Amino acid sequence: MLLGDLQDFEWYNEPQNVRFQEQEMIVCAEKGTDFWQSRHHHYGVDNGHFFFTRRKGNFSFVLKWAFTACGAYNQCGLMLRVDENNWIKASMMYDNPDRPMLGTSVTQNGYSDWAAQDIPSDLTSIWFKAKRLNGDYQIYYSLDGQNFKQIRVAHLINDLEEIKIGAYICNPKSDSFQASLSVLEFENQTL
Repeated sequence: MLLGDLQDFEWYNEPQNVRFQEQEMIVCAEKGTDFWQSRHHHYGVDNGHFFFTRRKGNFSFVLKWAFTACGAYNQCGLMLRVDENNWIKASMMYDNPDRPMLGTSVTQNGYSDWAAQDIPSDLTSIWFKAKRLNGDYQIYYSLDGQNFKQIRVAHLINDLEEIKIGAYICNPKSDSFQASLSVLEFENQTL
């Protein structure tokens, strides 16, 4: 991943420890970071790390994270974001240190939902794809970067013409969590 290729990307809650090696960006998520809204429980956190660009209209976007086993609730994945109360995320998440899960969350007006499924316990990398088509969002994952399976279709009630799209990582509880981002691609254009 070349620095020049990332000139249109910016950070929301930039982590203190980000470094580049050959074709990847290594990100160390700070402890106590997350993206979650639960207005009915009077709880919300919006301090996870989000590396994004802005897009209008229809698009298809793919990213790849690589990671090792980590602590409970550590996440790295893809996010589409309007603001702190309206977003979609899909990620690898460790519910416990021995079993990663594939999770998606749609947050509308400050209320987050959660849907999860098991993925192989020896997983060390994962690709995510998001497609925006006339206001609807289709979310996919892949274990090999070639065969993508759909895991979510959603519509954001408070969607905007221009949306933020990119990679997110967070570390709600453990002492450290590090993952490397090596692919950020829009359809027919590599970023």
